[in-house]
Amino acid sequence: MRKIALFTLAGALALSACGKKEEEAAPMTNNLVEPPVENVIVEEPDAPLPPPENNVAAAAPAAPPSISEQQQIQDDAEASGMTARLPAGGGEGQPADGTNNGGE
Repeated sequence: MRKIALFTLAGALALSACGKKEEEAAPMTNNLVEPPVENVIVEEPDAPLPPPENNVAAAAPAAPPSISEQQQIQDDAEASGMTARLPAGGGEGQPADGTNNGGE
C-alpha cells in the first residue's frame, strides 16, 4: 500500500514539473496602464473653523396625563386580564374563560 502511495506521489510531482519551462520562457508583459500622477494643491484655511454650536433651545417635555391612581390601577388590571369575571348563575365550578373540562 505504501509503494502505491509513493509511486502516485512521484507521478504527481513529475507531472507538475512538466509545464513550468514553457511558462518561464514566455516573456512577462504588464497590460495594466497606470494613470498619470497629478499634483493637486489643496488650499487650507489660515484659521481653523469654529466648532459648530447648537443654538436651538430644548423643547420642554410634555406633562404626563392626569389620571387618578385608581384609574391607573384599573387600566393595568384590564391590560393584564385580571378583571375577567365569572359568568352569572352559579358558575363556581367553571373557569372564567367559559371552557368546560367536565368530560362531557
